[in-house]
Amino acid sequence: MRRFDWLLIIILIVGAVGGKFADFGAGVPKSENPRRPSPENFEPKAWDDETQAWMSQTPESRRNEIPGGAPLPDIGIIDGDNKRQSSTGSAFSISTKGFWLTARHVAEGCDTTFLQIGKRKGLKVTRTILHPNADVALLVTQNAPPGLPIRDFQGRRRDDAFNVGFPKGQPGAVHARYIGEMTMRHRGRMGFRERVNVWTEKSRIPSRFGSLGGLSGGAVLDDTGRIIGVVEAESRRRGRIMTAKTETLREILARADARNGNQAVASGPLGADDYPTTARRLITTLRVAKVICRVNRLS
Repeated sequence: MRRFDWLLIIILIVGAVGGKFADFGAGVPKSENPRRPSPENFEPKAWDDETQAWMSQTPESRRNEIPGGAPLPDIGIIDGDNKRQSSTGSAFSISTKGFWLTARHVAEGCDTTFLQIGKRKGLKVTRTILHPNADVALLVTQNAPPGLPIRDFQGRRRDDAFNVGFPKGQPGAVHARYIGEMTMRHRGRMGFRERVNVWTEKSRIPSRFGSLGGLSGGAVLDDTGRIIGVVEAESRRRGRIMTAKTETLREILARADARNGNQAVASGPLGADDYPTTARRLITTLRVAKVICRVNRLS
């Protein structure tokens, strides 16, 4: 074979291999903070159709997957995300006057924030009030669906809670059991400490999601359907969920001069077997909504 033919074969092989590696990873989204999933990773769907699908499922128990018996540390550490990027989270109405509670890290650093249901943007957030020493924020819109009433939580062992929101940007709910409280230290941009309630996960619906990223800011309900906290963080390895204390919620309301409102109505009783029914109703009526945080691209 002539030297020219060998040279041509080598060029073709190098070109094919180089093209293969040039395309590798092109369709893989960038890694992001699991507490703040990117909205670009999720195709908007009609929540009514989405929630109808998992309404037929049975809540999946997590007890066999989660190690138990480990004591709570005095201080837990959460690394803040210093990079501004678009993300999603959860929020819930506390007043028809347009007041919503969410997690601070969901609402902080957004150029535009709105509450979405299905393919509609829904309500634009006109004002955001951040708690200075806790991972809690208040969103203000022109109006809102009937709010959920806040109830003081006494922190009794083995009390149940039901967390409703949008893990991984899709409708979902988690049944958890109270195990104590601890101090959570937020490192990075936020840089503060706060006392939080800690829960161990008992079951979830639907069963498809691993990390609960996106559930941040979601409603924490007691078995009467009243708010006892806001979802802030998770320890996936230990199957634990950290939520804001009701005292912290009272503080952000006072700071914003906002009230829970006499029109706030409990969602109704929740139990270990039937909480998906209430979760679906809260999501399809927009009392629990998906938060979209948009950050303008930096040049």
